[in-house]
Amino acid sequence: MGINFVGTKEMAKVNLQFLQHEGSTDVITFSYEDSELKFHGELFICVDDAVQQAKKFKTSWQSEIVRYVVHGVLHLLRHDDVNVKAKRKMKSEEDRLLRKLSARFALSKL
Repeated sequence: MGINFVGTKEMAKVNLQFLQHEGSTDVITFSYEDSELKFHGELFICVDDAVQQAKKFKTSWQSEIVRYVVHGVLHLLRHDDVNVKAKRKMKSEEDRLLRKLSARFALSKL
């Protein structure tokens, strides 16, 4: 698994080039799964978005980055968020995993 930390401009380029969406976003996941590798992919994480979201949700940008990594990993594990029911299920799993990580690590100090 590769993780790319990028700024708003680079994320907007990736978003447009590969997903045909305009503007930046917090995380984009590319799965490169094949028959031999069940867990193989790449995450693009926008640090600028993490900083903005952290202010909005009154958390640290580091905690937001960890959330984005967890979100991307869940996508690599075939979780989806394309409809309301799937999104709710994925968000619940994301929150559960973040609680577990928070109990072991000071995420805001990473």
